Amino acid sequence: MGEFFTPLLAWIGENPFWAGIAVFIVAFSESVALFGLLIPGVVMMFGFGTLIATGTLNFWPVFWWSVTGAVAGDGLSFWLGRHFQEKLKDFWPFSRYPATLHRGIAFFERYGGKSVAIGRFFGPVRAVIPLVAGMLGMSPLRFLIANVASALVWAPAYLLPGIVFGASLEVASEVAFRLVALMLLLLFLAWVLFILVRGLFRLIQPHATNLVQHGFEWGQLHRGFRSISRSLADPNHPEARGLAFLATLLLITTSLFVLLTGIVMDGSLTGEMDLLVYKALQSLRTPWGDQLMVIFTNPGDLSTIFVVGFGIASLLLLQGHRRALYYLLAAVAFGLITPLLLKYSLRIPRPINAPESLGPWSFPSAHVMRSITLYGFLSIMIARTLIKEWRWLPYSIAALLVGGVTLSRLYLGVHWLTDILGSVSLGIAWIALLGVAYYRHVEAESHTTTLTGSALLLLCVSYNWIHVIERTAIFQRMQERQVVSFQSWQDRQIDFPHYRHDTLGDENHPINIQLAGDQQQLVSLLEQQGWEKAEMLGWDNLLRLLSPSPPLQGLPVLPQVHDARHEQTVMVKYLSEQSRLIVRLWSTPIRIEPGGMAVAIGNVTEQQAETLIGLLKIPRTVQQFSSPVNRLSRDLETLKGSISHEPGRLIRILLEADVQ
Repeated sequence: MGEFFTPLLAWIGENPFWAGIAVFIVAFSESVALFGLLIPGVVMMFGFGTLIATGTLNFWPVFWWSVTGAVAGDGLSFWLGRHFQEKLKDFWPFSRYPATLHRGIAFFERYGGKSVAIGRFFGPVRAVIPLVAGMLGMSPLRFLIANVASALVWAPAYLLPGIVFGASLEVASEVAFRLVALMLLLLFLAWVLFILVRGLFRLIQPHATNLVQHGFEWGQLHRGFRSISRSLADPNHPEARGLAFLATLLLITTSLFVLLTGIVMDGSLTGEMDLLVYKALQSLRTPWGDQLMVIFTNPGDLSTIFVVGFGIASLLLLQGHRRALYYLLAAVAFGLITPLLLKYSLRIPRPINAPESLGPWSFPSAHVMRSITLYGFLSIMIARTLIKEWRWLPYSIAALLVGGVTLSRLYLGVHWLTDILGSVSLGIAWIALLGVAYYRHVEAESHTTTLTGSALLLLCVSYNWIHVIERTAIFQRMQERQVVSFQSWQDRQIDFPHYRHDTLGDENHPINIQLAGDQQQLVSLLEQQGWEKAEMLGWDNLLRLLSPSPPLQGLPVLPQVHDARHEQTVMVKYLSEQSRLIVRLWSTPIRIEPGGMAVAIGNVTEQQAETLIGLLKIPRTVQQFSSPVNRLSRDLETLKGSISHEPGRLIRILLEADVQ
């Protein structure tokens, strides 16, 4: 990842003129009629704002390029409207989608000249208002004033969210670059999933009735499926028998499919894909990322499924919707029973580092299956009561919820990718069949607001916020203890990492401290030399970062990550109001015999306060490490024979004298 982003960011920083041209083109294209409907200008302006926060681009050049591009784009649209006027209705896409132009005309007629300024921030008519203004004969001078004034507000408004996000990434990257990568991955996957579900729904919805009818007619022509198709499509036919048979059929065919695939392909292709995804996500592990994913996995926990499922079932029973209750029970029961049957039938082992408490078998994912069947069916029930234009929304929300559960199971290293794919395909198939029968046999719910509110409330109540940290410990990778001799450590025969395993570059944040012994002894010695235990970042002091005025002494120390773990010991020494030294130590599984001394590794670095865009002050690690090593060495001179020092490179400390 660093091999790609580092040269790209360096090129952008070294070529600000061409970066400015890119900003101009984006702002111009986003403002031009027709193109503005296709160009994701909001996303790209968000990206430019992020680069401003990271220092890759300067704010004012980007601001003026954005304003110029927006003014030029709207100006061109205005000229096209004045030139072609009513002929615009004959041009694509307005000839095929006239509603787009009609919305712009209605908006302009309602707000008059103010619509040019207002419309720039109003997505549905953003790309056509300047065109309509020209077509309906607005004064060029009046348009120019509104165009320039709104562009001066539009540019910072569209850049600011990216700037704020980029500033937060700067803070996160100081803590853990893996966390930044995970955040970006989450945002990207959420966007893709949201767009995909909405697009598929809009594509399939117009043809859904015909597809069901064709399926019914096909079933009627085949004797073996005649009863099943009637149970699904005929409202007067008892459906329980057909649904039970379909559930059994799905289980059998899925089991056979997995077994035959394993025999024919010998697991080589799927094994390589599983291992690739597993290693990629394990490389993003951080303590805070683990906690986030434990929260994401909670909707699929058995306790959450029972709370939400039992609550909604009770609500349906009280409302007298018994048939809807039966379908809900069928959905939940399938999600509960199917994973158990398949796991112990197929016996596909979990990844090697998965917690033993979860059980040995991997396929399919019970969390994913339970989530799809419960939340998927709830989305079907809610969507049915909405107007067609908004039915995609419950499906998208359910998809985001299930997507979070899915990613969390992969990230936490408890399932393979093929487990997830099998769970998703089987769960969706069952929910689709239930949905068809539900639409044909059950009347729509009459208390949609109550149903939706109850589902959300039950989901929030069932979240196990208090024990997130305890549950996170279950998924943390255990380090295997390694015993070495004192002579091996002294002769440097142990292979310690040279750099902190997290940062973007290959040689950032070197490991320049090795400690054999009790870390508390080192803490006591450093306190005698003016060092103090660091105040770490937490919820109680997070707001201090939002003030650019306090000195560095008032800012908490941001934890850093090495090998997916936070530091065990952090000490700080203030050199001035804007500079401080930080000593960090991470435990290792290495023990020295005789004596059983624990070995820790870490680094000493210098931090200086840096204010981002006048809003946020963060402590930034100085990319020069020899001076901090020398300063720490002078403070540790009292150790005399217990310390060896390579000037500017490495400090090796021994705090116990009972080694023979």
